[in-house]
Order: sequence, then C-alpha cells, then structure tokens
Amino acid sequence: MSKSETKSDQHKDKILKISREMFAEKGYEATTTRMINQAAGTAEGLMYYYFPHGKHEILDTIVYQGIINRANQLQAKFEDCTTKDDLEERLMQIFENIWQVFQDKENYQSFVITIHERTLLSDDQADWLLQVLEGLVDQIAEQLQTAPVLDGLSKDQYRPLARVIVSIFQKVIYDELLIKDNCQLTDQMKNRIRPQLEVVL
Repeated sequence: MSKSETKSDQHKDKILKISREMFAEKGYEATTTRMINQAAGTAEGLMYYYFPHGKHEILDTIVYQGIINRANQLQAKFEDCTTKDDLEERLMQIFENIWQVFQDKENYQSFVITIHERTLLSDDQADWLLQVLEGLVDQIAEQLQTAPVLDGLSKDQYRPLARVIVSIFQKVIYDELLIKDNCQLTDQMKNRIRPQLEVVL
C-alpha cells in the first residue's frame, strides 16, 4: 500500500469515526455534513470524494461495519456440556462474550445508531440485522446438538430452543444498553438471565 493510499484510508476512517460519534450522541438528522467536516478538519469536497452519496452513505458504512464486527466476534462450543448446569454456564459465557462486544466504543456506537436510526435503514441493512441474529441462532442451535445433556431432543427442537435463548439475551441487552444506558455487566443482570435459562433448558 502506498503512502497516498494509507493517508487516504486515514482520512476516510477519521470521517467515519467522527460521524459515528456524532450520530450516536446527537442523532443522524441533527448531525450535518458541515459539522462532520468541521470536526474532522476536512473540506466539503473531500468528504464527498470518499462518500459520493454523502451522509447517508456514511450511515450505511457505519451500520454495516458495526454489524460485521459484532457478528465476527461470537463463538460457542457445547460438546463437553454433560449436565444442564454445564450448559447453563456455557450459555452465560456466550452472553458475557456478546456483552463484551459492546464494551468496544465503536461497536456500542454502531449498535446505538443502528437501533435509533432504524427507520432510515435500507432493506439490505434491515436484512443485515436479521442475519446477525439468525446467524447467532443458527450457531447456538448447531452447538446445542453437540451437547450430550440434550440428547433427548428431536432434531427440529434445537433451533426453536436457540431462538428463545437469543431472545432472552436480546431483551436484556436492549433494556440495559438502550433504555437504561448501562454498559456495565452486573450480577443483577446475570441473575435475571439464569432463571430464564433454567426454565427453557
């Protein structure tokens, strides 16, 4: 990569970083391209060089990058879960891993923007959101099939079980991050999840 390409990438990343911060703090509509340019120290034309479709293309990029970053950080393995306590503990680890994703400032900002600006999202972006959730459901369902403790389930029961588990995680994450604006994982939160996992398992 040449020096000019590196500098170009740095300019583009700076515009994205500042836009992400402003969209998360002020909202998409309240943030103007002029505000972004002033904060980034860039000329109007330079922003349109990197993002020909302007502010909405910046939003598209932020949402897409945030979703990809979150999706790529989640892993689950259950083949050594021989008791329901083992499985419950592993699921709690998955929840904690998901929570850790949002401890990254950029991931958190992208998540907030994606939810707050959902009416502005294209069909493709809405599909990305669904794909992340469905991907997590698929991943957990696939791993649940390897858990010896669940050998009694029929093959068509794993995915509905995984969907309920993801819904439990999703509700707590939305309540804490969006409604309460709480980024700290607490024992109280874990204690809200555990009884629900006990019921579904």
